[in-house]
Amino acid sequence: MTAKPGFDKSQPIHWVLDWDGTITRRDTLDALVSIAASAKPDSPVYEEWKRVSEAYIADYTEALEKFAPGGRLPTTIQEERILLQSLRSVEQASLDRVSASSIFAGLTQKLLEEGASNVINLKKVEIRSGFADFLKLKYAKDHNILDLLSVNWSCHFICSCLKAAGASIDKSSIYANELDGINSNQISQGKISPRGSSEMTIISSGDKLEYMTRLRQQNKSLVVYVGDSWTDIECLIEADLGICIRDEPMSSSQKKLAERLEALGIRCPHLPDWRQTDKRQVVWAKDFADVQAWMEACTPQAKQSD
Repeated sequence: MTAKPGFDKSQPIHWVLDWDGTITRRDTLDALVSIAASAKPDSPVYEEWKRVSEAYIADYTEALEKFAPGGRLPTTIQEERILLQSLRSVEQASLDRVSASSIFAGLTQKLLEEGASNVINLKKVEIRSGFADFLKLKYAKDHNILDLLSVNWSCHFICSCLKAAGASIDKSSIYANELDGINSNQISQGKISPRGSSEMTIISSGDKLEYMTRLRQQNKSLVVYVGDSWTDIECLIEADLGICIRDEPMSSSQKKLAERLEALGIRCPHLPDWRQTDKRQVVWAKDFADVQAWMEACTPQAKQSD
């Protein structure tokens, strides 16, 4: 692949953001499960969740040993893509297992909205520092676009959490899976499916890249992708600028992503030093306050020096 053109942050930006661990401080699937458990107190929701989680870990461990025996992970981007595509079957099997478990059966739009408000209030779901202000700044800049791209199992859950946190994003800009029945305001049977009849499920790094590719074809803006885990790696390296969210210390998923970037020989400086990136143009930021500071540094004087 040829080097990307120089990134000019004074130009309109198409922001594509991950949800779990990126906009939020940690994964939110446990919070989504807790909503189902609260709605069905007499059902063995947590027992089923434990069973499907353990099955997923077992499948994932077995598949990783099969496709990367002895922990010998790829050292080229092409090999990385092949490995990630091979692991997609594990994600699909897990999705099928969760759907068959009926963990989320009985949920409705209203239950998801009430549950989202509750998990936000109880801090079971926490929005990262600076995100609400980042949204305001994004919308204040002409021609900027923002989409959210997630492997999460409920778009309505994501939308409701953001609304409850005072950081609303239009639902049409959220690309994620959905529980069956929710879009039509029916009672869900607990099956996880694409959000629309013409869409595909989003369960892997390759799926996210396909969606991002579709999104970037809709306009000519520079794409900045923000993510935190291995599932984001293809989007991060194919965007005009990729931003990895990193805590101190890094979470296990953040550390995994950092290790994979290093193994692939991709430099990842701190966002303020973004001009020191290599041709892949990937950086890291600690939160959205970091990202906002970088955006605000785009003053007329800074533009002249670019």
